[in-house]
Parts: sequence; structure tokens; C-alpha cells
Amino acid sequence: MDKKPSISTSKLSLSVRKYWLPLVLILLLLPTMYTAPHILFKSENPSGEVEFPSDLEVKSEGLFLIILDGVGESILFDKNVMPNLNSYRDESATLHVRTGPLTLSATCVSELMTGVPNSPADGLHNFDLDHPGGIDPWILASTDERYDVGMVGSYVTGNLYGDFEGIDFVNSFRGHSDYYEGDDETSKIASNWLIDSEYNVIAAHFSGPDKVGHSWGIIGEEYDDKIRGLDEQVSTLIKKIPDNWTVIITADHGMTEMGTHGSAEEITRDVGAIILGPGIISGSESSVNQRDLSALVPITLGLPFPIQLHGRIPLDILNYSAADKMIIEKWNWEAAYLRQEFIHLETDTEHSTLSLEVIEWDKIPIDGDFSRDSDVYLSILTWSLMAILSIIALGVRFTDIRENMFLFGMYLSTISLFVASHASLSYSAISSMTPRAIGAICAVWLVAWSLGRQNIISKHESKISKAMMYFKNKITNYWPWGILALVLFAFLGTFTQVVVISLLLLSVFYSLYSGFSTSKSSESKFPAYMPWLMAFLAFTFGSLRLWFALLPLLCITIGIIVNYVQNKKSLVQIMPIASLAILIFIAVTLIHHRLLGSDFVREALMMGWPSNWENTLFSVFLLIVASIVSTVSFRQKFDKKIILLTSSWLICGLLVSYFATSILDQIFLLIVLGMYFASVYFHWQKPQQKHVIHFAFLALSMQMLLTWGAWSTFVTMIIISCSTQLWNIIAGDLQSETSPFSNPRSMIAMAVFPWVIWILWWTLLGQVNGLQSSLAFGISPHPRELNPGSVIVKGGYVGIRDNPNLIWMVMMVVSPIIIASTMIMYQLKKQGLNLRPYIISQTLLILGCMSVLGFSPQYPRLMFSLSWNILFAFFQICVALLAIFSHKFVIKIHDRNMAYSGNH
Repeated sequence: MDKKPSISTSKLSLSVRKYWLPLVLILLLLPTMYTAPHILFKSENPSGEVEFPSDLEVKSEGLFLIILDGVGESILFDKNVMPNLNSYRDESATLHVRTGPLTLSATCVSELMTGVPNSPADGLHNFDLDHPGGIDPWILASTDERYDVGMVGSYVTGNLYGDFEGIDFVNSFRGHSDYYEGDDETSKIASNWLIDSEYNVIAAHFSGPDKVGHSWGIIGEEYDDKIRGLDEQVSTLIKKIPDNWTVIITADHGMTEMGTHGSAEEITRDVGAIILGPGIISGSESSVNQRDLSALVPITLGLPFPIQLHGRIPLDILNYSAADKMIIEKWNWEAAYLRQEFIHLETDTEHSTLSLEVIEWDKIPIDGDFSRDSDVYLSILTWSLMAILSIIALGVRFTDIRENMFLFGMYLSTISLFVASHASLSYSAISSMTPRAIGAICAVWLVAWSLGRQNIISKHESKISKAMMYFKNKITNYWPWGILALVLFAFLGTFTQVVVISLLLLSVFYSLYSGFSTSKSSESKFPAYMPWLMAFLAFTFGSLRLWFALLPLLCITIGIIVNYVQNKKSLVQIMPIASLAILIFIAVTLIHHRLLGSDFVREALMMGWPSNWENTLFSVFLLIVASIVSTVSFRQKFDKKIILLTSSWLICGLLVSYFATSILDQIFLLIVLGMYFASVYFHWQKPQQKHVIHFAFLALSMQMLLTWGAWSTFVTMIIISCSTQLWNIIAGDLQSETSPFSNPRSMIAMAVFPWVIWILWWTLLGQVNGLQSSLAFGISPHPRELNPGSVIVKGGYVGIRDNPNLIWMVMMVVSPIIIASTMIMYQLKKQGLNLRPYIISQTLLILGCMSVLGFSPQYPRLMFSLSWNILFAFFQICVALLAIFSHKFVIKIHDRNMAYSGNH
């Protein structure tokens, strides 16, 4: 048991505790008001252009850009799949193109055409991403009397250029379920423009491959048929383009085998380009950034080079003399130099070492560098204030600090290490692993320490328990880790590798101990306020790795099952915990696509649609199992009637998915809506009856089945019905104290449990990445843990199968996520879990991410990670508040009904 010395109750410490959440929000204002707008909003770009060199020849009289949405390099350059386009490669230039880290359609098309790097926030505006502002080559062409500009394609291109007066945009987008009609219209319109000589600068966006990929993946007949048809369609179009025009055939992004994109997976970032026309060296080849394609437009059409265009002209493919290539290089460099000088002024950094006379492309970051020293200083100030407030809130006196100089020295050193780990990312690829490893041990400690089984005495002291106690004594001593560090350093040679590998090993060992140690822990030698300080550090670490929280959760759950078996608990008691353990095991082991070569959870997600008999049998099995487990968990018995009714209800939904007709969809969606209203009604009339929750639960299960498939329904039903059972066991292990500050374990457990359950659920929906292979470390955390690019939009077609609009699709995909998240929180709240610590912890998580934003602009992966961590933490705060208000409403109605019954 932890020592509990008296904690200071001075007016200052009491005031800080009382107003802790408002103070955290005030601290959030510092980076939110100053740093966040600079980083998360659109960056300011320089204005102006560098005039086209007067002594250069313009070899092309027109330009035709063809964008094949979702056709990665491996598809575009496959002669068996696209033979017609590949037949042009001998007389054209071949470019290996690397996209930016945000592989969404709008963000990639924006960089491809404007040459302006995306900001992380652009990923959140994928469906309505507008022009970044300023002048780009397409706008310059529209104002040049030599050229007439026409664009045809989806809303993506229209959002960028539809409002410009000199550009004629025709929308051929015919809905997300249109795989052929829109592309046929795009081809027809572009063909007519060529025949009528209406435009000589044209962009055509074929969005069909992306839609087919989202629906069926890129492995199978559907995608092959689409690509072969598109190959013939585009090659026919190319034959109508004048020989004195330049033709660029490329893609916005690639796709995974499952048909997803959005995150920076290698296969989604690798696209190709085939360049035809005068001034192009036949058979030439080069590797470029996607923005370099935009840089080709000014040299092709003889336009000024926009200073905001962040691209380098690929000289290797241009048929110019060496002297002319030097002129082009200097012209391109002048624009790059002016752009970089603008950035240095904007970011308050030291004067650039670049020179207009000396061309040094290696000194210009590919993805830009928008760091400002003032943002870094503000981050350090925010961290310092956070540390001071945490110490004051805990009532730590000067005498405590003096008596525990070593502990507080370690506390301040840890804060310094956390800040330095983000500040040193640029030193090497190895150093980028350090924040991830720290984030891993932070997540493991939060779950293992607060939810672990340290305070339980088993009636049957097992060999596992004795081994864990021996193991615990070893891992809590310094000398084994010191020896390990020396051995690792001798083999690896770098301190960073030693730190990362040691932290990852400690994460595994501590997880094992937390689950299988059933002996009562000895009295802690640390002061009572230390767990609070450690929890504060863990939650405010910006690179907190969510997936690692599942490691101790798995061990804890298995430990509970072992204890239940030893104590001969009934099958009804064991089943909910065992079901959760199986799901956690799957989430821990089968999601590492970079390690295993495949993400089996996402494959299960795809198999949850009744597209063939194997998938149908798999889905039926999942739904029956989910019906059994949820019924047993809710009713604490094998109620065959309820199991049969629930299974039949869900299998009917599976049939609706199989027939895929809008009328059936709409009928069942109306039934689902009616069941939600019935649940509200019964909550109003008889809120204490146990079956009241079943109406909403069954409605959500059907909605999830129709929109996300059988696997997602299976996962959601088990987690909602069984997580409360797990909480009841853990809560029973926690000590009950009148003052929350005297029992940090209980409060931190309430902050952690909803969080780790939500992580488990989101991981099992295929939205969290785990581990990857690494040359330096063997195995390491994935750089982009939250993976919103893998959301499968197939469920967005439910209800309007032919041509759903964007709002309907978003509502169909997102609404079950909101309802399920709220129901998880509501069920935990009903079991007595106080959600206020959870809200505070998520606020701290946001504060931690915001406090390191100042270090992130030059690291796209870090910006991406921080942005999504902030978004999801905010989402969880919202659903927790919704659950609290819903619970208060139910209690209020119950009290009203009781008072009414008492009066009558």
C-alpha cells in the first residue's frame, strides 16, 4: 500500500485543485491562440512570380493533364494491366513520383496542381478543400492570352478552381457509387474540347478507380476491369491530343490492397507519371516529388514561375542544351530562394544561409520548414507552467522538495527529456524513435499501474504469481537495466538505440507483471503525490502511443481469467471477460501490417460484408457469437429466447446488406430510428428496468451492421456489453477513499479505463496501427498510429445506393461511431465510473499535444500524429459529456417518477 503522508491543504493548493480544469484550459490558450493558428491553419505563402527567361524557347503549344484517381505506380506501370498507356513509355519520360504524407484525393490533387505544400489541417478538409490562395501555373495560364483553360472531373478539382473566372470547370462527378458514368462523361467532354479546339490547357480527373477501390479493394475482377477499361479510354483520348502538346498522365495517390488511402503508407505515396510531348527526352527517367509536376507547367507553357510553388523542374527529362538547362535551373532556383527567404521572415528564424548565386537544393527541405523560435519558447514556457501548477495542486511544500531532491530532480529531468525528444527529431532517423518509445512506456504505465492486479491476494498462490513477484523485484532494480544498457550499447553503439529498445522491453515486462502478480504489493517508498506527477507527465506527453495501452490490458484480463478459473467461477462469469480477452489478443497481435505483411483486422472488416458465401458464413458466425456473449453479459444467464431473437434480428440485417437495395435499407433504417425513440421513451417511463438499454443496443447493432459490416458489429456488441463487467472487477480491487487525492490509483483508473476501452474498440475497427519493422531496432512503434485514412466508406451508400450525396455518406459512416462511443461511456457511467477524471485526462492529452506543436512543422509525421490525437481526444471529451448529461437526465426522470409515485 502506498504511504499516505498528509498533503498540504494551503489555500493556494486547494484553489489550484478546485480550479484545475479551468487552469488547464487557460494553459491551452497559450499554444492555441499563438502556435496552433500558425501550424494548423493555412500557411502564408509568398506572392509574386519570376518571369520566364526571354532567351528560352517554348516548345509546347498546349498542355493536357490526366489524373487517374487512386492508380498507384505499381498499377500504372504494369504492362499487363495497362498495356495501352505503357506502350507510350518508349517515346515518353517516366517519372517515379512521391506524394506528400497526406494521401487524400483533395490534398494530393492540390499539391500536384498548385505546388503548395499541404498543412496537416488540410486532411480534415478533404471533401471541401479550397485553393491555398496566391498564384499557381493554372491561374497564370488562364490569364495568358495564348491559352484557354478547361477542367473536367470531380468536386476535388472544382473546389480548387471552380470559382476562378478564367477557368471553365465542368463537374462530371456522379456520386460515390458511380464507377463508370462519371469517367465516361469526363472522357466525352475532354474529347469534344479537343475536337472543337475549345481549350489548349486542359486537366481531366478520372475518379472512377478510387471509387471501385473503396468498394472492392484493388485485388479482384472489379478493379481489374475498371483499370483495363480506363486504359483503353485514356489511350483513345491521347490519340486526339495534338502532337505539339505536352501530356502528363499521373495519379493523385495509390491505394492499399483493401482500397484505403489517406495515411502515409508507402504504397499510397508511390505514384508514377508518363510525360509525352515536344521537349521531352524519349525513354528518360527520373524520381521527383509530386509538387515537381506543377513545376513542369511553367517551363512547358512559357509562364512565369510562381514563388509560392515549392517544386523543382525535373531537368533530366527535358530536351534542352546544357546552357539552356543552366538558365532553367537558375530561374527555378531564384523562385525557390525567394520562397525560402519569405519563410525565414515569417518564422522569425535566423537569416538564411542560402545565396541567390549558389544553387543548393539540398538545403531546402522537401516538405518545407515553417518552425518559429517563438513557438518553441512558448512550448517550453507551457511545459514549465504545467509542471509548476501540478506541484502546487498536490500541496508539495518546500520542505518536501528539499527532502526529496533526487525525486524532483528526476521529475524536472523527465520533463526536459520529453521536450528534448521532440526537439531532436532532425538529428537522425533513429532519434525519431525516441518520442515513440517514451510514449509507449507512458501508455503502459498508465494502464498497468492503475488497472493492474497489484493489490489482490490469490487464494491459490500460483507459480505464475511467484514468478511475477520475483520478476517484479528484478525489473524494479537498477542494476539489471544498467547491465542491459551496457550490453546493448556494446552491440549497437548509439545511446538513442539503447534508450528506445530498453523502453520497449520495459513496456512488455511491466505489462506482464501488471497482469499476473496477485500478491499484495509492499508499501511504496515514494511519497503519495508521486503517482499524480507521473500520471500528469504521461498524459501530457504529446507522442503518447495509444496502442501500447492494450499490452497491459491483455495481461490484466488474462490474469483475471486465471484467477477466475482457480476460484472455479461459473461459465457465465468467465465468458464476458474471456470474450474481451480474445478481442484484446486480436488487437495486440494481428494489426501490424508492416510487420506481418497484412492487417488481419482490416481483412476481417472487409469479410464482414456478405459479398460471397465465405464472407456470409463468417458474418453469420460472428453475429451469433456476439448475440450469445452480449445476452449472457447483460442478463447473467443463457437466455435462449433472447439469443435467438437477437441473432435472427441481425441475420435479417445481413440479408438487407446482401440484397443492397435502397428500399430495404430505408425500411430497416426507419425501424432502427423507431427503436432509438422506443429506448428514449422507456428511459422516460421506466428508466430503472434493465431491458431498457436493449432497444438502443439492438438498434445500434443493426445500424453498425448496415454501415460498417458484421465484424464491426461483433466487436461493438461485445465491448459495450462486456466492458462493464471488466470495470466492476477492477473497481472491486481499488481501495475506496473519501478523498480522491489520497487514492490516486482509483482516480487514475477512472481516467484510464474508458480511454483504453475506446482504444481497443477503435483498433478493432482497423483504425489504429501498431508496430512496424525497423532496420535500427528490428521492431518499433508505427509513426502514424491513428489511421483515419483506412475508414471504409462502403457503409455510406446505405439507404441511397445509387447516388448518395456527401452529407448522407458522412452521416451514415460517422453516426454509429458517435452513438457507440456514447453508449460505451454511458454504460460505464451507470456502473459508477466517474467520467470527470477521464475528461480531465483527455484535456491534459490535448494540452500535451498542443504544447509540442511548436516543434512539429518540419516533421509531417509528428504534425499528422498530433493533429489526430487532438481531434480524437476532443471527440472523446464530447461523447463523455454527452454520456454524463444523458445519465443525469435519466436520474432526474427516475427521481421525478419516484416522487410522483410517492404522492399517489
